[in-house]
Amino acid sequence: MPYYITDDAEGCDGWATIKEDGEVMGCHSTKQAAIDQALAISQTEGSTFEGERSTRAAPDELDEGDFVRWRSSGGTARGRIEHVMREGTLGVPDSSFSINAEPDNPAALIRIYRRVRDGWEETETLVGHRFSTLTKIDPLPEPSEDREVDLTLPKVIRDAASQGLEYHREGKSGSGVVPRTIREASAMARGEISEDKVIRANAWAARHKVDLQASGARPGQDGYPTPGAVAHLLWGIPTGSGYDAATSWFARKAQQIKDDRSMGMTATPVKARNEGSGVEFRSTVVELRAEGDGNTFVGYAAMFNSPSQPLPFTERIAPGAFSKTLANRKRDVRLYVNHNSDLVLASKRSGTLTLSEDDRGLRVQAELPDTTYASDLRALMRAGVVDRMSFGFTVPRGGDKWSDDGRERELREIVLHEVSVVTGFPAYEQTQASVRTLNHLAERTGMDLDELNEVLDALAENDTVDPDKAARLIDAINAATPQPEPDPVANLIGLKQKQVDLLSKKP
Repeated sequence: MPYYITDDAEGCDGWATIKEDGEVMGCHSTKQAAIDQALAISQTEGSTFEGERSTRAAPDELDEGDFVRWRSSGGTARGRIEHVMREGTLGVPDSSFSINAEPDNPAALIRIYRRVRDGWEETETLVGHRFSTLTKIDPLPEPSEDREVDLTLPKVIRDAASQGLEYHREGKSGSGVVPRTIREASAMARGEISEDKVIRANAWAARHKVDLQASGARPGQDGYPTPGAVAHLLWGIPTGSGYDAATSWFARKAQQIKDDRSMGMTATPVKARNEGSGVEFRSTVVELRAEGDGNTFVGYAAMFNSPSQPLPFTERIAPGAFSKTLANRKRDVRLYVNHNSDLVLASKRSGTLTLSEDDRGLRVQAELPDTTYASDLRALMRAGVVDRMSFGFTVPRGGDKWSDDGRERELREIVLHEVSVVTGFPAYEQTQASVRTLNHLAERTGMDLDELNEVLDALAENDTVDPDKAARLIDAINAATPQPEPDPVANLIGLKQKQVDLLSKKP
């Protein structure tokens, strides 16, 4: 089967290697990388590489009523063609944009569709595109009834968490358990769990399965329970007969959650902390609007005294929480699209971004640039597709207050790192890269992510660090540090010096 390369394959931001039937074999950041893969596959299979091919629509391929996709600044957008013009100037309603239509490249007026739950619904926004930028797709499915992942905890997980808490109170959990694990174990014992915890528990179980090979890790063995066994219980995972049932439940539910999130099921007022990143992210559904000529953006990245959805704890931001970070003139804060540093909308340092606190929360006002992705953002805001903002932050020591039962958290001081407009196509490349980096470091040190973050936070605050954890971190750094090649001349000089020293000490 022949192979091709294209720069408009669905699911790939850059170049793609594709089969003749359109199946994507790989996504690449450069055209040459896509060519290299196509040549390699062709040589291996004895097929041919046919060069570049476009999946974009031909002049006579599209008509009114067809569904199409096209690439936008936030990812792949979709919609339905309402009008086709094959010659002349096509005006786009409610905007100053117009498109020249030609017989060999007609123009289409397209109604944008947005993803909701497990389907798609039309918006009120119309955009214009030439056929050369469009790809015909199958009709978009309408949304069905709301779906929801059932997170009713099985008894085996609730009992494991309860037993882990009892062992912890008896002092059998060791020194590595962090307060967050205890809070979440208490929630599981009550039958409560968050989607974030399910995903983390599934990953934690896979990483620490090897710990159960140690002596005393399973019921009935001498020395049971070891700190490792107690850690499993605190994560809701029994180390005996209920192990398979618990881990299977976590794996199944984690996959369901990921599937739902890929279908756009994460439109919650607060986004839980990204695992291991050190920086926390929260998103808020707010009213966003463009003022004046449409270039002035106004919205709220955070709302004061508004209870979050369970994380599993409930969180509130106190009025004035941002005052100290906003007063810091040296700290530059930028406004991004989807936390993507390549899509900068404004910055505090340039004077195009104004951040302030009022009675509602953290108010964001920005002068949008004259860029393609900013124009796309205006259209998405008019369509009502964009209704969420997010901010990345850290909490300095003493900047938050927890309730005695660990179920409520009040943020009193926040160090603001960035704010973002969140579209329907979020991309968290930098955050994911941070998570991956810390995951690798956690594996090298033998610590879980909570332990590692605790050590790094202590180092940042110039606090004392547990000696064992500090030693593991130092060992990991030393193991990754290239050792210099031995210098034979220096070694010889050193040997002769030792001989001289020994001779000088003889009576």
